[in-house]
Amino acid sequence: MQPKYTMQERLGGGGQAEVFRGIAESMQGFKRVVAIKRVLPHLTSNPQFISMFLDEARLSLFLAHANIITVFDIGKFPNGDYFLVMEYVDGVDLKELIEHQLHKHGRFDIALAIFIIVECCKGLSYAHQLEHPETHAPLHIVHRDISPPNIMLSKNGEVKVVDFGLAKANSAVEITDEGVVKGKFAYLSP
Repeated sequence: MQPKYTMQERLGGGGQAEVFRGIAESMQGFKRVVAIKRVLPHLTSNPQFISMFLDEARLSLFLAHANIITVFDIGKFPNGDYFLVMEYVDGVDLKELIEHQLHKHGRFDIALAIFIIVECCKGLSYAHQLEHPETHAPLHIVHRDISPPNIMLSKNGEVKVVDFGLAKANSAVEITDEGVVKGKFAYLSP
């Protein structure tokens, strides 16, 4: 039986996709809370964007690390919208935590900042050093969009890097156009 996905509460989104808390239901009534990332409808007719989205899905299948969001499935709704089904993190993104810390304390706790950075580096290092499971060729995955909204923090203290949508890897199909900058300007490396 193919899992059935139901979107519930909208968690957020941007100019390319939106994320919902959802339920994955499979045989015998087994249910799991998941996050469903749906491509915005106006982009489903853009072959270049869909290719980039499918690249993210392909890369995500290789990634299995405690500090990286797990992707379970990819699909297409009957109306033609593409989606990814991912691990749901019960918590906040780093942007929300920074805003809360600054509002409540006027600063961000340095020990907490170091912990978050170290955990992110563990996941990013794993992705960059990962080899293709069949060919053992290095994938050299580089995230290219590390920013506070792409770092999730669970209520249990887990730190998870999300959204490898702009990642570049040896296995990627989509080639970046020369001179095109991808990522959030405020968080790009010099």
